[in-house]
Amino acid sequence: MTEIERNKERLKKLMLLHGKTSRHIAILLARVTGDRLSARTVQSWSASPNLVSARPCPGWALYILETELQIIAEENLMNRKY
Repeated sequence: MTEIERNKERLKKLMLLHGKTSRHIAILLARVTGDRLSARTVQSWSASPNLVSARPCPGWALYILETELQIIAEENLMNRKY
C-alpha cells in the first residue's frame, strides 16, 4: 500500500470514528490553518484513486485532524464527567 492510499484510509477512518462529514473536516481544518478549504476538497482526498477528481490527502491535514479530533473527544469526555 502506498503512502497516498494509507493517507486516504486514515482520513476515512478518522471521519467514520468521529462521525464527521467532509464539511465538518473542511471547517475544522480551515479554523486551525486559516486557509479556505471546501468539503469538495476533503471529498477529493478520500475519493477512490480510480476517479479523475481524486487527490492525495496531505500529511499535514491528517496530523491536524488527528490532534484536533483527539482534543475534541477528550473535551467531550471531560464535559460528561462534570
